[in-house]
Amino acid sequence: MNDLILLDCTLRDGGYLNDWNFGNNTLTSIFKCLISSGIEIIEVGFLDERRKFDMNYSIMPDTNSVSKIYGNIDKRNSMIVGMIDYGTCSIKNIQHCNESYLDGIRVIFKKHCMHDAINFCKQIKSLGYRVFIQAVSITSYSEKELLELIELVNELKPYAMSIVDTYGLLHQDSLVQIFNIMDANLSKEICIGYHAHNNFQMGYANCIEVLNKDVKRKILVDATLYGMGKSAGNAPIELISMYMNEKFNKKYDINQILEAIEKNIIEIYNKMPWGYNLFYYISALNKCHPNYVSYLMNKRTLSIKSINKILELIDTEKKLLYSKEHIEYLYLRYKENEYLDDKTIKTLN
Repeated sequence: MNDLILLDCTLRDGGYLNDWNFGNNTLTSIFKCLISSGIEIIEVGFLDERRKFDMNYSIMPDTNSVSKIYGNIDKRNSMIVGMIDYGTCSIKNIQHCNESYLDGIRVIFKKHCMHDAINFCKQIKSLGYRVFIQAVSITSYSEKELLELIELVNELKPYAMSIVDTYGLLHQDSLVQIFNIMDANLSKEICIGYHAHNNFQMGYANCIEVLNKDVKRKILVDATLYGMGKSAGNAPIELISMYMNEKFNKKYDINQILEAIEKNIIEIYNKMPWGYNLFYYISALNKCHPNYVSYLMNKRTLSIKSINKILELIDTEKKLLYSKEHIEYLYLRYKENEYLDDKTIKTLN
């Protein structure tokens, strides 16, 4: 059986809900519970030089800031990683791994900057870190583009390359197709990862699909406490860990995970709930950036049916790269046609 690895990204992906302001006590409480649970990899937040250091936030300007928050906590056998959105943290803000509390760095990037991002990842690897390649908006890649990225990744030889379903668009057949392309072409020493979002309520089911792939390589799945995450949320780690314990004889301590949820996550959820809803369904249905839906809903003059009609008009190349100018144009064009239709009906009557 292939090696199966679980990664928790609550402190990073969950931060989209509260601007990463968890509070220092909550940050360390969650972190300690995750370590005690036996989860193999814990992502502690974003590295982003545009933000000033604050002990209460899980978004930090450099690697040195990580040790200021978590440095006194024994990480035991867990691998500790941070994430960089390519272009937001320069290499000068990253210490050598020997001097850092982090063991690895995950880098997310869109396909149009894959070459520059991979070169940046080479610099990170030269500093001794395990590097994770995060292919954002995987559904935007053609097979040719995906193979181009895989060729670059094979040259880099990172720890892992992940399928990132940024907008929760993948059903199992599409996921399996992408996974099989990666498995057939990616060097076997590179782990394949999967990061889900729950717009179509497929996060948990898709993780199970990936975990059950019979391949000769490591497989990694991301999850968060109680599914905490942007948009419709992520795959819940309490469900994934339970399944892995039962199906694959893993030994995750579920009680530690439940304690983290009860002590820290439920209070956040009660103030700013996440999860499946109509808003994120419409976004996923039209395979578009959720900001398009927000823009149209904020007009407060459109029915859900009208919003859906406008979203269907978005240019393919602009669907996942939000353009306010484009959606404004489509909105005004739709309203103009709507009024013309009313006038025509009156004339006919």
